[in-house]
Amino acid sequence: MKVEFYKYHGTGNDFVIIDNREGRIQLNQAQIASICHRRFGVGADGLMLL
Repeated sequence: MKVEFYKYHGTGNDFVIIDNREGRIQLNQAQIASICHRRFGVGADGLMLL
């Protein structure tokens, strides 16, 4: 599944932001950890769903 995302950073933290206003994206804890993994994923301190 392809998901459009944005990566924002500031004051030493970075976050992956995904527009989920339609409620179509359901992620479990393991999937979020995989996305945020610095070596094998996008790399971020956290994930935010809009």
